[in-house]
Amino acid sequence: MKLSYNWLKDYVQIGMPPEILAGTLTMAGMSVDAIEKKDGDVILEIEITSNRPDWLSYIGVAREIAAITGRKLKIPQAKLPSAQPAKAQKAVSIKVEDKKLCPRYTARVITGVKVGESPEWLKKKIGSIGLRSVNNIVDITNFCLFETGEPMHAFDLDTLSGKQIIVRSAAANEKITAIDGIQRSLDASMLVIADSSAAVAIAGVMGGIKTEVGLSTKNILLEAAYFDPISVRRTSRRLALSSESSYRFERKVDAENIKYASDRATQLIIEIAGGQAGEFIDTGKTAAGARKISLSNDRLNKVLGVSIHAQKTKEILISLGLKSRGAGKFEAPSFRQDLKDEIDLIEEVARIYGYDNIPCTLPPVAESGQTLPPELVIDAKIREALKGLGLSEIITYSLLSRKSLAMAGIDDKEAAAVRNPLSAEQEVMRPSAIPGMLGVIRYNINRKNADLRLYELGKVYFREGAKDFRERRNLTIAMTGQMHDGWIARARPVTIFDLKGSLEALLASLGIRGFSVRESSGGIFSPSACASIEIDGSPAGSIGEIDAKVLKNFDIKDKVYALELDCEALLKSAKLARRFKEPARYPSVLRDISIIIGNDVSNAAIISSITQSGGGLLKSAQLVDRYRGGQIPEGKQSLTYRLEYRDLNKTLEDKEVQEAHSRIVHALQQELGAALR
Repeated sequence: MKLSYNWLKDYVQIGMPPEILAGTLTMAGMSVDAIEKKDGDVILEIEITSNRPDWLSYIGVAREIAAITGRKLKIPQAKLPSAQPAKAQKAVSIKVEDKKLCPRYTARVITGVKVGESPEWLKKKIGSIGLRSVNNIVDITNFCLFETGEPMHAFDLDTLSGKQIIVRSAAANEKITAIDGIQRSLDASMLVIADSSAAVAIAGVMGGIKTEVGLSTKNILLEAAYFDPISVRRTSRRLALSSESSYRFERKVDAENIKYASDRATQLIIEIAGGQAGEFIDTGKTAAGARKISLSNDRLNKVLGVSIHAQKTKEILISLGLKSRGAGKFEAPSFRQDLKDEIDLIEEVARIYGYDNIPCTLPPVAESGQTLPPELVIDAKIREALKGLGLSEIITYSLLSRKSLAMAGIDDKEAAAVRNPLSAEQEVMRPSAIPGMLGVIRYNINRKNADLRLYELGKVYFREGAKDFRERRNLTIAMTGQMHDGWIARARPVTIFDLKGSLEALLASLGIRGFSVRESSGGIFSPSACASIEIDGSPAGSIGEIDAKVLKNFDIKDKVYALELDCEALLKSAKLARRFKEPARYPSVLRDISIIIGNDVSNAAIISSITQSGGGLLKSAQLVDRYRGGQIPEGKQSLTYRLEYRDLNKTLEDKEVQEAHSRIVHALQQELGAALR
């Protein structure tokens, strides 16, 4: 927003140069981005935050300057001659059909005006901030908009069909030509100001050319209203039409300021263009409930680390427009909708008192006996383990397009959809992190970075029924490209066993032993390389090779292996406590066993059979070799397992080892149809 330094002085005595004023306002939270000298004036360009619409007016900024400098705020009086209610009532009728989108609508008829050129002082005022002079009536509404912050619009009363004002929703495909000369098509979500025959203005955005005030205008209707900010914002965006009025309505105008603004504009119109004012017609809500906020001065001093007297606190808040309602109690003005809690008042006192007056002190550090929540501890352990395995963490968006889900072969029926997405890329909350992971892989491969080991810790979201939703913290890991086993070994392609090995190392670091992988259906994974991950017999995730069709959709030519794990399952089964384990006093005995068994028998089933039949002497069983070739029958495979036996109390005898080994061989033959090789 651009502000004229000379114009500001009409409302407050400024005892400092523009450059000093700019720094003072910036330190108080009103950032001055630029200073420009222009025709004997200085223009300040100020960045107004969305929570301070009261600063979108000269009176609002002057109030801030008065509070900072201790000067008196000068608000112009709006003195009107006596009205003629009967004549005004006959002149126009007001009807508000949608009171939700227009809680308050006011109008005043002014008859016998003389439209012409504006006086020099008025043209100079609005010209200083870059506005073009149109005529005295339009210039006055623009002047009052910047002075009071309330947008107003003047209609040529004689062009209103039926002498009616109807505030209603637009009809589907209803047309209107705005004062910029462009015809626009409206829809039912937009609010319009209409007469008895058609729409004559887009509510809160721009007036129509049909009722525009011109040199032939004799009678006008002056509108001042409060329009729903969301409705104005939506209409402005859909029509790609923005104005000074819509900019203010979008940020909420002060509903209690409407009458003053209308009176002020009416006074200037009568002084400059003549005419006679009718009754102020007011429909809808006139005032909101008072917002009372309590403030403890002791808490204020504790938060700010200063010693401000209660009387000084009171003076600062009153200078900002608040009313004192007893010791430590204040009432927020209608133009400060952002003031709701005690901490808001503390911030206001800090701004005006001056941040540079608050001493720099280090807050006391008190040791706390509280520990981190378990889920954060698990997250830290996961990151530590995966970082040690050479994986890099990534963070992808939680919002995805339905197209991305379809490309990944994920049904979006159970996805949590966003009702009003900002773009087509943010339509649904992700039910899986794999689509985002694949996007990152594609991005890196296209930039010649093809050897990737990635993981992401983040939430996924699901819809349960028509209205209920659920979120879950997930771990996603993906690998692709070449694997380098050491400086002396040759590079080889990544396989699913590399991914499974990382999974085993991760679970081991979390103290999780009772996990297994079992063959499952495909989904996003290839049907021939997909398995479910189970922890303590319960499903905890899935692992596999990404299906070739999915990779093609993402334009990825290399094989990609990925897994997803439910972090809640990890938290439930993790055992992070470490206990000392005494080293074995007696040596162990290693025995290999080679069997020929069907291809359909899983490694998990074989390990389970060995463990259950081995007895207390068996300490571990590990697959060390797998062979398929001409010497092995069709549909069979040769597997070699290394078994470790140990007795904690004595040295094992060969006879004891042989008995346990024989039990294992017998179990494999009887239960799984294995044959010794």
